[in-house]
Amino acid sequence: MIRVQRKYKIVKASSLKVLQEEVNELIQKEYKDTEGFLYRASGRWQCMGGIVKDDENWLQPMVFIQEEE
Repeated sequence: MIRVQRKYKIVKASSLKVLQEEVNELIQKEYKDTEGFLYRASGRWQCMGGIVKDDENWLQPMVFIQEEE
């Protein structure tokens, strides 16, 4: 399998609880593509680094890692 970084996202929330819920929802969901003619792929969102506080908001950088056959 080849690992490829596909997308980047910064999750922004007003509280740590809301941030935790949004990040956990992204992490727990797996995306699968088995309909392609040339490859099969599955991917997941993963955290990059730690949480950052910016003025009134909490930020968590995320990356979408996809594995292809």
